[in-house]
Amino acid sequence: MSTHVISQPNEQQHDATADDEHGSLVRSLSTTLPTALGNLLATLVVLVSLVVGIWSLVATWSGNAGSFLPFFQVSVTATVVSLNALYARRTFSYVITLIGAILWLWVSVTPFAPFFQVLLQAVTVLIMVAGVVFSTAAVRLSKQPRF
Repeated sequence: MSTHVISQPNEQQHDATADDEHGSLVRSLSTTLPTALGNLLATLVVLVSLVVGIWSLVATWSGNAGSFLPFFQVSVTATVVSLNALYARRTFSYVITLIGAILWLWVSVTPFAPFFQVLLQAVTVLIMVAGVVFSTAAVRLSKQPRF
């Protein structure tokens, strides 16, 4: 007489494959920060964005718009980065959005040929959008229990 045992699917194996669909970048960005540190970093990002935005607004209103960063790009990047930092303050996943915003501001003030200017601005805006997508996925992943 022999016994035949049918193997049941391993639950841990299923969780590992489900976790792999998020990719290593999102998993690494989803690590949580201590609450005080996360709030401090998000507050600093918002305050720096606000100061740079006010400085750009003053430069634009005083008639010296060329002396600082363009107001439109500053207002868009400040809004996107600040909202993303506030949403993802438990993680530091908004770093990609921050890098994309800095690159977009740099490309905006650097003189390139018109074709390359448009191409580089599109790429840097795409980096910012990808940063927001990665950040929201990392926040969602950080709320799930880690076993």
